[in-house]
Amino acid sequence: MRATHRHVIHLAIAAALTGLVGCSGGASGKDADAGAPGASSGARTPAAAKAKAFDPPVRFGEEITLPVDEDIKDWGFALLGPTLYHRTSEALDAYDTHSGQKLWGSPLGRENWYTGKEGQPSDDQTIPPVFARQDGHTGVLFAYADYTKGSGTERDRTDVYLRSVDADSGKVSWTVRLPAPKGATVGDLEPAVIGAEGTTAAVRVLTRTDDSSGDGGDSATTYGVDLKSHQVIWQKDAFAGGALDSGVVIGTEVGAEASFRAIDGWHSEQEDLALTGLALTDGSPRWKQGGRSALEVEQVGGGFFVAGSLYDSRTGERVPSTPSGSFLHCFDDQRSVIVCDTKQTVLGIDAQSRKVLWTISEDDPARRKPDVENAFHGAVYAAADADGVILDARTGKDRSPWEGASAYVINEYAAVGIDMDVSPATG
Repeated sequence: MRATHRHVIHLAIAAALTGLVGCSGGASGKDADAGAPGASSGARTPAAAKAKAFDPPVRFGEEITLPVDEDIKDWGFALLGPTLYHRTSEALDAYDTHSGQKLWGSPLGRENWYTGKEGQPSDDQTIPPVFARQDGHTGVLFAYADYTKGSGTERDRTDVYLRSVDADSGKVSWTVRLPAPKGATVGDLEPAVIGAEGTTAAVRVLTRTDDSSGDGGDSATTYGVDLKSHQVIWQKDAFAGGALDSGVVIGTEVGAEASFRAIDGWHSEQEDLALTGLALTDGSPRWKQGGRSALEVEQVGGGFFVAGSLYDSRTGERVPSTPSGSFLHCFDDQRSVIVCDTKQTVLGIDAQSRKVLWTISEDDPARRKPDVENAFHGAVYAAADADGVILDARTGKDRSPWEGASAYVINEYAAVGIDMDVSPATG
């Protein structure tokens, strides 16, 4: 069965792919924070076999089921070349998408992945790893929390770490502990790397505020981390970063009585949420739109993000002539077109001029309105009822039929479904 409109993972993975621009991959083990658990590196294993690239792919081979332990908490996955990187509560693992072989595993080594305050949480977030490249090395970035139960006069403590693992070998390059949030405690939900550009990564930590009566609300702290020095260069409390694009961290300024749900973002009866953009380099404000009662920020890429409508990442301005609504999902083809899909309409938008290139609506007497799964390098992968079809991203015309794969995540080498079933590209 094809997976459509499962945007939470899909857009997070788009963030992972667009972040492939900066990481110190050659740091020695002694650069890791002394307090970080699991700092030992995985042994070097053979790299993925050389695979042929098809750009964009239109045919796929027999589906491969990866040897994944389904009893371990899954945080998401991302593709880079012919390799799939999978983050779990216990490790970061790498797989060859053409053979299904596990190339290496880098164990996390933490004691607990939750604070212990409310028992094991139901955490439905999807947090794929993010890629960053510098000095000829590619690092795979992810954040995690480690809970330590206090004894004697010591209080319980939850520390948050950012880690970089070498994409080729699985060796831990470095680990850094982030400063504690101010006026809040680290919550039960896993932290996330929002993205990385240049030499800076953005990390979000979900927190909990408490007042004198014991009540409070959900909140967040977002950090900017220099990937060369491994130092936190800015920290914004009461701000939940949700996307990184074009040097701007886009997210929600959180009010005093806000609540967060992984399925649909932030809510506040006080209408004190603000859609905000901060400069990645120093956390300074770029733009702000206040007075919101609900906000969910989704990564698109190519200079855009979604928060109920399609917005310009640099200015925070809504893109005209585009649809709005809670069922809007947009995809960057990573060349020149943004494809947006709602229940009623799918349309292609030129990423430079913002001009609508084509539209297919449910009222079209000649065509069935397709459900878009993904877009990549001029191709739009969609399903029209039971038929898979690839559209031309610039014209919207049918390009070819498409069978035997799900394009939940896709690149020149493979298509991967929501359950991590891999279909190698063959043409």
